[in-house]
Amino acid sequence: MTTNDFIRKCKNSGTLDYFQMEQIRYGFKMGLSMEQIELYVNPEFNCCQMSEIRQGFEDGLSMKQVKVYLDPKFNDNQMFQIRYGFHNGLTINQVKVYARSEFDADQMFEIRNGFEDGLTIKQVKFYAKPKFNGWQMCQIREFIKENNITDMSIKTIEFLIGLNCI
Repeated sequence: MTTNDFIRKCKNSGTLDYFQMEQIRYGFKMGLSMEQIELYVNPEFNCCQMSEIRQGFEDGLSMKQVKVYLDPKFNDNQMFQIRYGFHNGLTINQVKVYARSEFDADQMFEIRNGFEDGLTIKQVKFYAKPKFNGWQMCQIREFIKENNITDMSIKTIEFLIGLNCI
């Protein structure tokens, strides 16, 4: 199938809006393969989500990496945090700690920053809990980093938050 045939087929499906169609055209313009573009041609993805998927391929992410966030349950801000983690050299195991729809983009940002600050998966998991908001995660992350904490229970973290120590 040619590029024009594929675009025509997508347009004639009636399931994609103008902005989604622009993401398809832009993908071809940027040199993505048909296989890569077909991954994000899904009416469940809005144009911003499609853009994040497309940008992942443009950044050189592998199919396996992009598939970590290739899910309509992630909004475009969450997809950005996942994509940016890969862009900054995080491993799939590190990214999978926060590539969960129960985390909002602010929480994902704090978890990603923990890895980028050099924390281990064990240390990040101390605060990678949906019950902590982004601000609390930031406070816990900084506390762990500054004090080189390697072992702490969630009860201890919650206690310290309650005392405003973190």
